[in-house]
Amino acid sequence: MAIVKKTEVEVMAQLSGEQLERHLLTLPAKKEQFDKLFDFIEDELYEIECDHTSRFAMKFLMQRGMNFPKVSAWLSQQGGYCDCKILEEIAEPWREIFGDE
Repeated sequence: MAIVKKTEVEVMAQLSGEQLERHLLTLPAKKEQFDKLFDFIEDELYEIECDHTSRFAMKFLMQRGMNFPKVSAWLSQQGGYCDCKILEEIAEPWREIFGDE
């Protein structure tokens, strides 16, 4: 039987209060940066179909001088290997955890 590893976002869904706040400090970017990243990708994909790359995520990270290798690796580990998967696999549960602020 294969071992299924929970993504970090799934683990975060089980945390609350102080535990969640401590866990957020271990992420490769701040919560607000992820919020803005998800909004940016969503806006870009509003009229354009995903080409199954993470070009909009890359654009966002590069324009803001964020730690591209760490953030993109984290996104991939969570199942976000392209822009539409970042929204499906990460942004949706993220917004369930934190609300759509």
